[in-house]
Formats: sequence, C-alpha cells, structure tokens
Amino acid sequence: MTRKTFMVCLLAGLLAWTATVPAEARRDDRKDDRRDDRREVRRDDRADRSSRREEVRRDGISLDQAVTRVRRDTGGRVLSAEARDGRYRIKVLLPNGAVRVVNVDARSGRMD
Repeated sequence: MTRKTFMVCLLAGLLAWTATVPAEARRDDRKDDRRDDRREVRRDDRADRSSRREEVRRDGISLDQAVTRVRRDTGGRVLSAEARDGRYRIKVLLPNGAVRVVNVDARSGRMD
C-alpha cells in the first residue's frame, strides 16, 4: 500500500467517524429527555395521590390513619391497603397466622 492510498483511506475513515458522532450524541440526549419525562410523570402521580389523601382527610380519615388503627387494634401485620368507593380495604396477617380483611369507612373511621 502506498503512502498516498493510506492517507486517503485514513482521511475517509476519519470523515465517516466524525459524521456519525453528532448523531450518536443526539440520540443520547433524547434518551435523557425521555427519562426526565418519566420522572416528571412520576412526580405528577405522587402529587395526585397526595392530593387525593388530603381530600379524604377533610372528609374523614386518611388511608395511613386507617392502616395505623387496624394495625393497633388487631396486633397484626398489614399486607395490603387500598381505597375503594369511600372505604378502605386493609388485609392483615394476624398473630395466629390467619389473614383477615378489614373494611374501614373513610368518613367515619368505623371498622367492619
């Protein structure tokens, strides 16, 4: 291979490489933007959940308060808790090994 051919190949390779670098950098920026968008959505979801809890607090007790009350009254370990139609459905593992579902009225705080 002559020196001239070597230099032409080297120059062509460098030009091809430099043409692709900015495109790769742009792709990486897009990925970061998507990650930032996902983070914003998660923050919005958290804000929505906390505002829902605040609404329930004005009318009655919060889900956290209901969970604390059930844990204290049963002496068990809370497995799950969810809000449904003005009620809280709380699943508890009792000290004797049984699983019990406790329904708590969101407005009055009464357990069923």
